Amino acid sequence: MNYEQYLDKVYGCFLGKTVAGTMGAPYEGIKMPMNLKFAPEMINTMLPNDDLDLQVLWLDVVKRYGTDFTSYDLQKCFCENCDYSPGEYAVMRKNYEKGIYPPESGRFCNDFYTEGMGCPIRSEIWACLFPAQPTRAADFSARDGVIDHDGESVYAERFFAALESAAFYESDLKELISIALAEIPENCKLRTLIGDTLAWCERYGDVKTVLARILHRYGHPDCTNLFQNIGITLLALLKGELDLIKSSMDALNCGFDTDCTCATVGAVIGTIRGAKSLIGEYGLGDVKFVLGVHSPDHTDSVYDLSVEIAELGAYFSPDVINDPPKKAFAFQKRDPLVFSVSYPQGPSITFGKPTPVVLCVTNSTNRVISTSLAINGFGKRTDRDLTLGAGERVELSLQFRLPDDARELYEKNLVNVTYPLDAHTYHYTFGLSGAALWKVTGPIWKTDPAYTDEELMSTSSYYQLLNAVPYDGDSTDVVRRFHLNFAPDTETQYLTEDELFAAPDANGTYVEDVFAQAQDSFTMDDLFGFRGPCTAYLSRVLLCPEDMTVWVHVGHSAPFALYINGELIAERKGCDTWTAENVHVSGVRLKKGENRIVWRLTRVNADAKYNLIFSTGATCTMHYVCMGSVHPQCF
Repeated sequence: MNYEQYLDKVYGCFLGKTVAGTMGAPYEGIKMPMNLKFAPEMINTMLPNDDLDLQVLWLDVVKRYGTDFTSYDLQKCFCENCDYSPGEYAVMRKNYEKGIYPPESGRFCNDFYTEGMGCPIRSEIWACLFPAQPTRAADFSARDGVIDHDGESVYAERFFAALESAAFYESDLKELISIALAEIPENCKLRTLIGDTLAWCERYGDVKTVLARILHRYGHPDCTNLFQNIGITLLALLKGELDLIKSSMDALNCGFDTDCTCATVGAVIGTIRGAKSLIGEYGLGDVKFVLGVHSPDHTDSVYDLSVEIAELGAYFSPDVINDPPKKAFAFQKRDPLVFSVSYPQGPSITFGKPTPVVLCVTNSTNRVISTSLAINGFGKRTDRDLTLGAGERVELSLQFRLPDDARELYEKNLVNVTYPLDAHTYHYTFGLSGAALWKVTGPIWKTDPAYTDEELMSTSSYYQLLNAVPYDGDSTDVVRRFHLNFAPDTETQYLTEDELFAAPDANGTYVEDVFAQAQDSFTMDDLFGFRGPCTAYLSRVLLCPEDMTVWVHVGHSAPFALYINGELIAERKGCDTWTAENVHVSGVRLKKGENRIVWRLTRVNADAKYNLIFSTGATCTMHYVCMGSVHPQCF
């Protein structure tokens, strides 16, 4: 294609994304079908949207490094220039602060949000920078996706990046879907969803009928979960006949993550049709976007943004774009040695065992480099001499272990790598996440109903005692429940803080053990092998660097009570669908030094999952990483 055609499609892509995303933004999170009608005021005032915000930041990174950018560069740019942190963004930022970088930053402590829509909505920048090159666009998009997601969500960004890249030369939606499917694994849930949605759209004429089937098979309580939203996006595209308003309204009226589904629908249609077609049919003026991140080197014009992208894209793809503008780019050189880290057993460290780390080092120059690495972490220094040829890569196996006499473990533990070269000292830092350390007391349970020895001795058979049990059902129900189940002891066995923080008693009524909580979430199965309903206590001495007032987020699927320094902070007596943040508590005061936390957990069925996070605000804010634990053997 010639440059004018290319620019028109890039402009159409971001024009469609901005306009349609604005239509959907006010209704994000409504998880039910709607019957809204389009009104011009829906697009009169553009709204900020992270769908576009982060792509502007990614453009800044590409303008700096060219195609030599890394996933770490994207993560660093986000953490330095974006003030909001919902869901997976907060987890990614926390990992960055702890020195945990992609791809580990997308999966560590991210089991709830890992399949969110946060990265599929960022696909357009890669499609437009690498037009008519689906595989290339998909590969670059994966560098983006892994900073805060894993697995299926990254596949979804690959899928849309490939589809939108192919839309520069192909307009048939089914053919575009076929092309994009080649960029995701054969055996993944996303591929099954796409196949199902195509089949349902062929079979049923009504949008809501197809939506019902998508939700029947792929529905999720989180409005940002990717599966239902990718299905909705494809449904709206396949039924919308490339009509920007109709397709966007169809996506909007399906509900869930409406700003994302509408924005992607608009981007695909805009790429296929081009900006001139959209402007001519819908009377769109000089659309402005509202930026929610720090990126001052841009105007607020969607057209100007499109020109910036197209100039770079033409530079990267001279074999695709004819008659490109005569513009040269000077990209920043990488450090001579480029580092990355992998964690064979995860990026967590605790007492009593070493944590292996693989440090990957690549010579980014076209010459031989000889130097010595100084690796400083956990009070020890390791030196490694290196000689690497041009472009050569080596993997160094390392192990880190806490000192035997240590009594404290902080969440943030950085390892510094330095090396001298050409009269300059270069630096690289990575980290290990210190486990949260708890004393486990339990399990505590009772046979249900519970009888005293005197009651049992007073009758020839305990069956006679069951007759008075006030349970639903007949006598068989009562007897079988008595034989097959029991109950947590939540009434007679409330342990005090003094009991829980007393020195370990090997002859005590309950077993006391140490639980090293590696990630934010855990289940009661992680505490002990006891399988039945029960209560357990987790006790922790939390270390704070200063007096702090924080927000506390608690995730729970079963009952709990949380005490900090003797004060009841939060309690829930019922069950809930577990999320990373079911409960938010403001104004919790922590004192400098040691703070006592007691967390009573009660399992009433097989599902008992919890997590605990300290943050700077109610939601979409940063998590604290400055805290630590005293080893439970020391209290």
